[in-house]
Amino acid sequence: MKKITIITILALFLAAITAVSALPVNLEEVEVDGTILQEDAVNKLSLERGTDYEVRIKFTATANIKDAEVRAFISGYEYSDIEDIEDKTQTFDADSGVTYVKKLNIMIPDDVDSADYKLRIIISDRYSDERTADYNLKLDVPRNALKVSDVVFNPANAVKSGSALLTTVRVQNSGEKAQNDVKVTVSIPGLGVSATEYIEQIDNNDEEEETEEIFLRMPKCAKAGNYDVTVDVEYSQGHYKITQKNTIAVLADDTCNEEEPKTTITLGNQMQSATSGQTATFPITVTNAGKTSKTFIATVPNADWATITMTPTSTMVIPAGQTQTIFVNVQLSKDVPAGAHSLAATVSSGEYTQELTLTTNVLQSKSTARSVFETILIVLVVLLVILGIVLGIAHLRNKEQAETYY
Repeated sequence: MKKITIITILALFLAAITAVSALPVNLEEVEVDGTILQEDAVNKLSLERGTDYEVRIKFTATANIKDAEVRAFISGYEYSDIEDIEDKTQTFDADSGVTYVKKLNIMIPDDVDSADYKLRIIISDRYSDERTADYNLKLDVPRNALKVSDVVFNPANAVKSGSALLTTVRVQNSGEKAQNDVKVTVSIPGLGVSATEYIEQIDNNDEEEETEEIFLRMPKCAKAGNYDVTVDVEYSQGHYKITQKNTIAVLADDTCNEEEPKTTITLGNQMQSATSGQTATFPITVTNAGKTSKTFIATVPNADWATITMTPTSTMVIPAGQTQTIFVNVQLSKDVPAGAHSLAATVSSGEYTQELTLTTNVLQSKSTARSVFETILIVLVVLLVILGIVLGIAHLRNKEQAETYY
């Protein structure tokens, strides 16, 4: 009898300890992706791999709690030693009678096995027994899902400009459906090059296939530096597309170190003088000292004090090592004021641009009345000269007649 009493007392003592040490919290609701879960229920929620889900946990503290935290996790992931499927809150204090909602996010890796799992919720503090709950889940696979599992360059890290870059792309099928005619495009936007290969079929169940070597020719004399390499994978008849970016170093070609001879553009005369109504002509000479033919375009803005024309044309195609001249004709308006008037002419070829200043010095034209007066005066002088000659001739004739008479 005494022994039974001692055992009873110990049991009550242990129960009392358990009651005291249990975390004072009521777990009221757990919701995943908008669906309320039932603890250890038969019904299951299916979650797709490769997707981020919100876990909403609602609970009420029945007593004050210090330094509590809430954790949600899924165990059984093969690579959990590298990256767990879990999330947890920072520590917090909870007041008695207050209901709290904590929101966590768990990312379902796309390489997790498709199977049944349990979502485990733990609410705990520093010392009390934690409150745990398990919820049945099924981790499923999406219907269509590919991912780039590897990109291999040859040469591996750097390629010389003008050389070839070979790329092999390995693609994994993480979806339910096998994929046919998968289009893989490798491009380097910074160099303007791209190439495409097709993978005939990639079976489901995480099977992988790789492309043949995709050939990209680096432009000759491309600028050295690091360039983004974009890998685009299109599948399911082009309805889905995934993109991955890598980087490759492009090295300078030693044969491209020689500087390209500079183009020479000269203005025959920066300033021309003319009166209103006249035309000032400015010759612009362009010498293409490069190794290839180039196109040069001359432009001159319109002016309200003159009419601008260019001869023979504003566009010049100049072969390597040759020279051509274009003439800019500035026909002055009749009412243009005297003084210096400038225009900015531009000669460009691709990224190369040179600006020239054309200045026309407009001279003061003579007035019409003065011109008429000068003309009349000249005519009068001429008439007087003629009259003088006639009078002189008449005088000589009279003199000769008088001498003959006597």
